[in-house]
Amino acid sequence: FDKVLVANRGEIACRVLRTCRGMGIQTVAIYSPADGPNSLHARMADECFMIGSGGSSSAAESYLRGEEVIDIALRSGAHAIHPGYGFLSENANFAELIQKTSSFTSHELAFVGPSPSAILSMGDKSHSKDIMEKANVCTTPGYHGTNQDPEYLLHEAVHNVGFPLLIKATMGGGGKGMRLVYTEHEFLSALESCQREALNSFGDSNVLLEKYLIDPRHVEVQIVADSHGNCLYLHERDCSLQRRHQKILEEAPASYLSSSIRQQMGDMAVKAANAVQYVNAGTVEFLFDSTSDDFYFCEMNTRLQVEHPITELITGVDLVEWQLRIAAGESLPITNQEDVPCIGHAMEARIYAENTRKGFIPAVGKVWHHSPPVQPNVGSVPVSHGNRSNAVKTKGECIARVDTGLQTNDVLTVHYDPMISKLIVHAPTRLQAIETLQKSLNSYHLAGIPNNISFLQDCLNHETFRTAGGVDTGFLEREEAYFLRKDCGEGGGMEDEWNVDMLQQNPLSVAVGVFGVLMKLDDRVGVTHKSGPWSNLSGSWRMGGNEGRFRRRLIPLFSEREENASSPLLSTIECASNQDGSYEISIVSHPSSSHKEDNMNENTAVTNPGQTSLYTIQGTFDCDGKMTILIDGTKRMSFIAATNEDEDKSTFDISLWSSSEVNNGCTYSAWNMSFRHPLPAFASSSRDSDNFMLEGDASTERKRSVKSPMPGKIIRLNVTEGEDVKEGDVLLVMEAMKMEHVVRSPLDGIVSTLKLDVGDIVEDGSILAVVEDAIVSGSDDEEKESSG
Repeated sequence: FDKVLVANRGEIACRVLRTCRGMGIQTVAIYSPADGPNSLHARMADECFMIGSGGSSSAAESYLRGEEVIDIALRSGAHAIHPGYGFLSENANFAELIQKTSSFTSHELAFVGPSPSAILSMGDKSHSKDIMEKANVCTTPGYHGTNQDPEYLLHEAVHNVGFPLLIKATMGGGGKGMRLVYTEHEFLSALESCQREALNSFGDSNVLLEKYLIDPRHVEVQIVADSHGNCLYLHERDCSLQRRHQKILEEAPASYLSSSIRQQMGDMAVKAANAVQYVNAGTVEFLFDSTSDDFYFCEMNTRLQVEHPITELITGVDLVEWQLRIAAGESLPITNQEDVPCIGHAMEARIYAENTRKGFIPAVGKVWHHSPPVQPNVGSVPVSHGNRSNAVKTKGECIARVDTGLQTNDVLTVHYDPMISKLIVHAPTRLQAIETLQKSLNSYHLAGIPNNISFLQDCLNHETFRTAGGVDTGFLEREEAYFLRKDCGEGGGMEDEWNVDMLQQNPLSVAVGVFGVLMKLDDRVGVTHKSGPWSNLSGSWRMGGNEGRFRRRLIPLFSEREENASSPLLSTIECASNQDGSYEISIVSHPSSSHKEDNMNENTAVTNPGQTSLYTIQGTFDCDGKMTILIDGTKRMSFIAATNEDEDKSTFDISLWSSSEVNNGCTYSAWNMSFRHPLPAFASSSRDSDNFMLEGDASTERKRSVKSPMPGKIIRLNVTEGEDVKEGDVLLVMEAMKMEHVVRSPLDGIVSTLKLDVGDIVEDGSILAVVEDAIVSGSDDEEKESSG
């Protein structure tokens, strides 16, 4: 092909564009109004066109507009369309429309993917299971018929499939349109939710029922096939580490599989592909029972997978290049299965914008600092491992690669998937791959938005994960307490506080952050302190001894307020400059309202309203972000730090990461702080004490505001104002980033306020409803009656 249009966005668009550039192919990108022409994938292409009209950035109004994509391809002179994954990649109508356009016009246009008939056959999970059974491919027991009546499905679930079972959208994928049901009682509500999510995500509400295997491993096989009758499998990947049926960490090859099982799976995957005359790259997914060595066909993804890079690293194959060559009618570069290499071990970690401490809910916002461990979107880069300073020259070296579509200062929105990037590593052995991934994650610096890097480190540190073949699909659910612990308890007193509000950070962590802020405010970043009373590097010291020292008060801004916080409230941070360039930092921790109530209940007077932590910190803050400090003249520590001044919001942010060069490199410590900007240029009359004090109802705990856990769209209201509710009852359902999120009542009572309609867009933290205890509400009514 002379020119290829990439019908996607983000990291996969950048990935395809990179290979096209290497092959000397001209490229065309499309972008939504939200992404804009300055998004990374649009800038990487030779040409770019906006898709959609009216300013809407939803997928339906932009990247899913198939006819407009084809029109841009024709106008730009592209001869092929690569769909990436997601969006139009498994849309048979889109693939067929490309074929028709090529047939009915003089413009030759190819779809880089399988035929429309193959997409239809494998895209409908019910139909695909029928095909697999006829091809003697083992399938999971269940119901995949056409009768979609809820009562009939309930009858099938109870009498033929059995519990637990999975309800799965027949056209679904990526964990969307899927519900795990344990009992008959919860079946119909789960079915309704699954069908609604399937309709919104895929335009089809049909579902199938599948017997849920208890804690199987998820093993998938990469296949490639050309139009000349050649079909190969490029080994398997283990994707068992999942949450909400979405993959987090993948590895290739799958560990602790016998050679006979590997071959059986590979042969079965080729058989599945041949059953639908498949051409191009695809993935056949199996559920593997480790106790019996039995495996069952789950589904086939008729596209490139998110985790395809780990297959590339163990085989040396550029899968995107093979896709393009197959679509152009060429034969596979390798046609003999025995010639497919399998070298070393590869792993991929998906970096998500999400708050792991709030149930992994997606996060949105501006990423004001993004520094991956290696240069992104350039292929694989050698990583020094342990004491191997000559890793670049050593055969069998450890390498890392980052695929991303994100740039510093990009804004993540609710319209698209929250994945920020993929960090991929390769090493001679599985253990070395784990260690290389840990080292790379330690050097991944991301600020401005909650993310899962610390969580990924916890996974890699877990003994079960480090055991070959130890992880199954139920691993995270069983180990929930381990992964949601408050802190890691290591790292020299620095807690793992990336997703922890300043309310919960220890004073030393806050003091270190404050030191970085002061160095930035005093223009001391990148310079070395010179002693002397007239030096402008003396921390703004003034004549007059202690009384003459320059003092500054920093006001913390709390991003996550908890009405019943049990941790101290950090409300006062006093800073003073010393002549030697150090800073004296005083942090006063006041008890929260709950602590006060406890004291009052015990009839004890609060004679000591707070505890003061005092630190003297000196050190350097280099231009490259390296910050080395000495605390109280005894403890030396090193960090990487990044700062951000937001003039619009009048805030000053700092994020810090522990430096493995000085601190314990086996743990990941990162934390973020925000302050009201202390400089006059940033002052805002709209800001007052409410911005940095705890929110809550001081009069009673029996009245609770229910806040939005994330930005999103209201898709269902289950209650109305004045309605009685029980604790845990569903108040409403939100949709964010293609996933449904249920909002429940925090207590028994009455819905006193509900000012929402279906279709409303709400911001993170906005009040959705107010629930009052029935006693409180009744008292109000009595007062009204007596006053009448």
